[in-house]
Amino acid sequence: MRLNCLFAAIVLAAAMPALADVQPRFDPNDVVHQLRSQHLTAGSPDSQSAGLDDGEFLVDTSISRGPAMYNQQEPSVALDGTNFLVVWQDEGGAGICGCRVSQAGAVLDPSGIAISTAGGREPAVVFDGTDFFVVWTDQRNGIYNPDVYGARVTRAGAVLDPSGIAISTAAYSQYRPTVAFDGTNLLVTWADGRSSNYDIYGARVTPSGIVLDSTGIAVSTAVDDQNAPAVAFDGTSFLVVWQDARSGRGDDIYGARVTPSGAVLDSSGIAVSTAVDDQGNPALAFDGTNFLAVWQDVRTGVDDDVYAARVNQAGVVLDPSGIAVSTAAYWQVLAAVAFDGTDFLVVWQDARSNSTYDIYGARVSQAGVVLAGIRVCSAAGHQQHPSVAFADTNFLVVWQDVRSSRDDDVYAARVTPSGTVLDPSGIVVSTVSSSQYHPAVASDSANFLAVWEDWRGGADADVYGARVTPSGTVLDPSSIALSRAALNQNSAAVAFGGTNYLVVWEDYRQGTYSDIYGARVTLGGLVLDPGGIAISTAARSQRYPAIAFDGENFLVVWQGTGSGSIDIYGARVTPYGTVLDSAGIAISTAAYGQYFPAIAYDGAGYLVVWQDERSGGSPDIYGARVTPGGTVLDPQGVAVSTAAFAQYYPALTFGGANFLVVWTDVRGGSDWDIYGARVTPSAMVLDPSGIAVSTAPLTQGCPVVAFEDTSFFVAWQDWRTGSDLDIYGARVTSSGAVSDSGLVVGRTGDQRYPRLRRCTGGQVFLVYQGWAGTVNGKTYNTDRIWGKLNPSLGVEDRPVSGLGRNADATIVRGVLLLAPLDISAHSSLYDMSGRCVMSLCPGPNDVSRLAPGVYFFRCEGPNVRRVIVTR
Repeated sequence: MRLNCLFAAIVLAAAMPALADVQPRFDPNDVVHQLRSQHLTAGSPDSQSAGLDDGEFLVDTSISRGPAMYNQQEPSVALDGTNFLVVWQDEGGAGICGCRVSQAGAVLDPSGIAISTAGGREPAVVFDGTDFFVVWTDQRNGIYNPDVYGARVTRAGAVLDPSGIAISTAAYSQYRPTVAFDGTNLLVTWADGRSSNYDIYGARVTPSGIVLDSTGIAVSTAVDDQNAPAVAFDGTSFLVVWQDARSGRGDDIYGARVTPSGAVLDSSGIAVSTAVDDQGNPALAFDGTNFLAVWQDVRTGVDDDVYAARVNQAGVVLDPSGIAVSTAAYWQVLAAVAFDGTDFLVVWQDARSNSTYDIYGARVSQAGVVLAGIRVCSAAGHQQHPSVAFADTNFLVVWQDVRSSRDDDVYAARVTPSGTVLDPSGIVVSTVSSSQYHPAVASDSANFLAVWEDWRGGADADVYGARVTPSGTVLDPSSIALSRAALNQNSAAVAFGGTNYLVVWEDYRQGTYSDIYGARVTLGGLVLDPGGIAISTAARSQRYPAIAFDGENFLVVWQGTGSGSIDIYGARVTPYGTVLDSAGIAISTAAYGQYFPAIAYDGAGYLVVWQDERSGGSPDIYGARVTPGGTVLDPQGVAVSTAAFAQYYPALTFGGANFLVVWTDVRGGSDWDIYGARVTPSAMVLDPSGIAVSTAPLTQGCPVVAFEDTSFFVAWQDWRTGSDLDIYGARVTSSGAVSDSGLVVGRTGDQRYPRLRRCTGGQVFLVYQGWAGTVNGKTYNTDRIWGKLNPSLGVEDRPVSGLGRNADATIVRGVLLLAPLDISAHSSLYDMSGRCVMSLCPGPNDVSRLAPGVYFFRCEGPNVRRVIVTR
């Protein structure tokens, strides 16, 4: 759980006097569940509704594995003596991932290892004799000024430092880290931008994760830039090599030796290669006598080749003119190297085919003789960014591979010391359990139906769903396949039509452009239209459908390409699956673009809202009423919000008297906030200046809204912590007042794209896309669809130094004594809804008037650990 200022939990004993107007929202017997850290360990592995401490549960607990979604890039590999650990950057949100691979080529972690979910790239890995140590460029403190972080991973694949070890958080950028081990400590080196140019810095780190050089070791601060370091240890000293622009006429390769105590022996650097034009991206290995440095080289003035040079332990370059490892046609770049006890294996990314990059290699003897070239992989698509390590018998070469023509995956192949490739088709390493994205939910008054985009098929997305009862039981734990048509199906939406559900989505089965398709689903989960209903197959793409039901027909709306711009269209569909408006209803064809429609029904007509660019500048929020007969009552549109800067991604619901439209709003400048406005059924905007639902720091986006008995519940994804996205919420009264707000879901990793639905019995169901590591004994390590019933607005707490875990406060004769907490003049007591119930003063405070239950202490001062108070 998280907070922005101090909160401490207070449990008031049940024997104390009660006041109904401050009765907490939760039973005080649940205090342990409310306060326990939100770990992914609760419940039994096979429970259909097994949840977490705060009530979240996975909607689909099945696992289907395949190549990871999005790009898996920049792999690196090391050996622990038994198995390899391959690490890479995951662009799908998982950050830095890894997988152990046996010497026989078996993938030991088919769901991957989530090493850091904080957002990272450029990983490197080494084994320190006990654990692997992974380093990376870390973006948790900002993508434009990254830092260097690391984490230990055991030989069994357990991450010992899930929050990461901050190795360098110096000013400006640190990137391209690499790491080596000297038998006692690790040396991490990187390119550092703390000065006007990039320099090479390093820091020693103990195997227990203690950073010995917190301000860093300046390995090279020569003029101009030094980048892309590599490092290896020779038994006495480290050798660090890098690309260096000090000459002012191109990059060269320089190096320096660093002792285990952190002393730089070659402060002016060793010129490893100063050939004409550029040399860059070096790699390094040690053979017991000499180092072999390899790099990409443009000395011919035409294309990059691969060159190398041996450097002895005294820092003498034995091959000052370089060794031509590969001068094949076109480009050879991003070389890597390892030693097998007899010879080196150099591998690189190779464009000699003049169409795609492949992975090639060559053996080089300890005497510097190039023995033979090897084609490691030449599959379809690009193969890039290789890394290599040696085990007892064979090398393992890893690379990023786009043979699927979809995204980069991580592949591997074993290569014998004689140069034979044992896995010519490659081994896919970056397998994961199926990812799930972009949920939607509807209710039939008895159960909910959640639907989502699902990648269990591997190359393409499909639409799946599952029914969930109001008590939280998942009726379809392996889910229902709603559409498995060719190519991708995305952006599903769903509504209940009195007899069956209608699920709609954007569908790419025809090829390049998307259409709008749908399928009816019975209350029992039977798909009545397995081939799909073609709702709109107009020219070019139709995207982002939304849907509502008026008691007779559904109205499906979407953004479609009209006469030169993106417009809002719709079509009515009967409960029998008949499309009544095959040519579509033009709801808005204003100038420029209209995007991301949303829809709700008020009992007499629909209100459709969307993001609108008719002003020619930043988008606004517009809407239009549509009758059940398909007539657009506001063809020019109704301006819901035209505030300064931009408004995005609207959502809405009807609250018995008025609609509440909510959206993402940038009127405050750089940060995104959540605003709303009430709109009457006659299209009068009651809040033309907008209701500020949340103006918390940093970014809030993608809001959704549902109506409870007397107020609206708004939820959104929120980045106020500056690290993971969480789900926050607020209540808005029918009169437009924000009554309370707080955290709804705050687990590890990103939680995003919330969706809300209320059923007739009053239950509210929240579904969202969220990170799932190991849940109830199953390892997913990807985004999945989560559910939470009756989400509440809690407050947050975070630990700090200065108080023990069981720091106590005391109630004496109804007086709360909080002396250990150093109450300030701005201290308050809050109930579980986040509502302030009283202000506190320094010294004793009379709380006898409060009802029994769970409360939180908040102070605008140093943060402290929560405090549980019992009478």
